[in-house]
Amino acid sequence: MAELANAGLNREWDKASALQLSLVPLIRALFIETNPIPAKTALALMGMCEAELRQPLAPMADANKEKLKATLKKYELI
Repeated sequence: MAELANAGLNREWDKASALQLSLVPLIRALFIETNPIPAKTALALMGMCEAELRQPLAPMADANKEKLKATLKKYELI
């Protein structure tokens, strides 16, 4: 994301566009369920926080969590 932001700030539009497009699967995975559930789940899978959600939030559906895990692995985040 930092590289994408820097490309935009430097008006390197082709680079920024390519970076944005390369992140689309990750962005979609992070919004597969109501925000912030996938983001917090991703951070927990990455070992950056506990897998706790306060009410009214509920854990992700197993199928969606597997999709999120697969995407995080693709981007070498886990």
